[in-house]
Amino acid sequence: MPKLIVTEKPNVAERIAESIGVAEKKRRDGISYYVVGDVVVAPAVGHIYTLMEKRKGLWKYPVFEIEWVPSYKASKNSAFTRKYLDNIKHLSKRCDEFINACDYDIEGEVIGYNVIKHACGVDPFSGKVHRMRYSSLTHKSITEAYRSLEKINRGMVDAGLTRHVLDWYWGINLSRALTLAIRRARGYTTLSIGRVQGPVLKLLASRDRKINAFRPEPYWELMMVLLKDRIKFTALHVEGRFWDKEKALKSKKKCGDKAVVKKISRRSSRKKPPYPFDLTTLQTEAYRVFKISPRDTLQMAQELYTNAFISYPRTSSQQLPSDIDYRDIIKKLSAMKEYKKETRYLLSMKKLKPKNGRKKDPAHPAIHPTGEIPRNLGRGKEKIFDLICRRFFASFGDYAIRETLSVEFDNNREVFISKGSTTLEPGWQTLYGRYTRFKEEELPPLKKGELLGVEDVLLHRKETQPPNRYTPSSIIREMEKKNLGTKATRSQIIDILFRRGYLKGKSIEVTPLGLSVVDTLEKYCPNVLSEKLTRKFESEMERIRSGELDKERVLEEGRAALVEITDEFKRSEEEIGAELAKSFRSANQGENLGPCLECDGNLILRKSKYGGFFVGCSNYPKCTFKISIPKGRVRRTGKCPSCGYAVLTLTSSKKPFSFCINPKCKSKRRD
Repeated sequence: MPKLIVTEKPNVAERIAESIGVAEKKRRDGISYYVVGDVVVAPAVGHIYTLMEKRKGLWKYPVFEIEWVPSYKASKNSAFTRKYLDNIKHLSKRCDEFINACDYDIEGEVIGYNVIKHACGVDPFSGKVHRMRYSSLTHKSITEAYRSLEKINRGMVDAGLTRHVLDWYWGINLSRALTLAIRRARGYTTLSIGRVQGPVLKLLASRDRKINAFRPEPYWELMMVLLKDRIKFTALHVEGRFWDKEKALKSKKKCGDKAVVKKISRRSSRKKPPYPFDLTTLQTEAYRVFKISPRDTLQMAQELYTNAFISYPRTSSQQLPSDIDYRDIIKKLSAMKEYKKETRYLLSMKKLKPKNGRKKDPAHPAIHPTGEIPRNLGRGKEKIFDLICRRFFASFGDYAIRETLSVEFDNNREVFISKGSTTLEPGWQTLYGRYTRFKEEELPPLKKGELLGVEDVLLHRKETQPPNRYTPSSIIREMEKKNLGTKATRSQIIDILFRRGYLKGKSIEVTPLGLSVVDTLEKYCPNVLSEKLTRKFESEMERIRSGELDKERVLEEGRAALVEITDEFKRSEEEIGAELAKSFRSANQGENLGPCLECDGNLILRKSKYGGFFVGCSNYPKCTFKISIPKGRVRRTGKCPSCGYAVLTLTSSKKPFSFCINPKCKSKRRD
């Protein structure tokens, strides 16, 4: 009986086909698929079905009449998916059995479900459909998954479909409401907000407000510079922060040029090995050591996974189960010269048992190397692969022993303290290598009662500091802590907020437009930004996945909540639009590009309602002078030497070119 195996991506189709038998590669209309006996392996290319409004045309809200359609019908950017869909439709006609072999997560479940239901015309919960479940794309994992086919997981399907529908309801209806409001106030732009985007933007805006409202307070620190055997080191006054300068000066004046060692205390501590990586920890660690963004880390990890070098990366587990053959993986990695020392040590251990963390994932283990040896990864993926390998090695290591030395000094009854930390036994730190956080801070050898020379006593004026801004790494961690979004979508949500112009900078700052969106919605429609409401739906989707809750009930709750929110929005639509438009115009005033050619205003760069840019007058709408600019990314790059107006550089699909904005510039005349 012919079988059709549906995979999430083309290279996964090839790996599966080559793992289950002797594969024959075929092509249809430029799309590759594989035949293994009576089995056909055909790839999708991510989501080839998406949600779309049933009756398009009128821009109104709220709308709830939606349907699943081929992605190419919903967006021109998805035109490339059509050939993959047509190929699956054609191949499915001669098959009687179907296998969803997409990634074993909610997204993979939805992709496979939609393909089998809509493209193949088969009920995914009939006896004709099965599921391949694997956590890595090695030959062994694939063959085991193929031999042990499972039923389609209805809970995962229902949870995934519910998430997509709720996200569509929120994203389309609220973005439409914002955009219509600002356009009616003659603010020609498109605004967006989403079910998770709103609460996250509010979270970032709250941090910005704390920073902006912060008022620094002065304090003073008294530091003593000591000398022992030509080694200089420092000690801080036991008071720490002096809030009274006169008190600090009084203590300083009492100090002489000698100090005696009053007390020495040593404390050793055992530092446990780091847990294996889940996705969030991998993203935050990659940002810490490489400054690679969470989005790029996920993308590179996904590529390492599809090439079978690591296990599935979209996991929330920090646990490596005992049924993984760790010794075999380490033995294979010993072929790599950079891991010779570490693998030799680990293979000499009688028992390999990882130090697992608390976080679990019912679908996948923690991220780990598979033992497949990569070649020519490229610098970015090479770094991520090395980090994953060394974290995997370190999880099997022994405890590290660290010693903290604290020394008290008496200088004319003024007490100072100096501290140092050193490693006594490196343990797992040797395996984690350069990614280890601990620093060695040694003090010279000292004895109680010893008299030391004081080179100087310094009084430093300092100020209290505002809270740190979130980084792309720390906001991902905060979103996980607050249960906002999923492990697979958090970095994408932050990326969307940047693209919408709500955020800027590596130390994330909310733009005036982003702050205005938050301020306006908090004032008129606070539920759009509600963490509590978002967490409620996240919790309910988990209960759908476990079979405790019916998806239709959650969708009905979602529609009811959205009707309440949009009714509230409509009551204040005029005020919301006016405030957003004012902020948008202020945010887009930009720098002066030169005097207007028709009035006393200044020329500035503006964004059109169609998404492109043009040069307009700052006195708009009184003055409607305008200079059109071709589509593309525009930035100011200089000043015209002929007329003094701004020179802009346009970057489009063609070669970038620069031009003076002044249409009357003498450099443009043809004599």
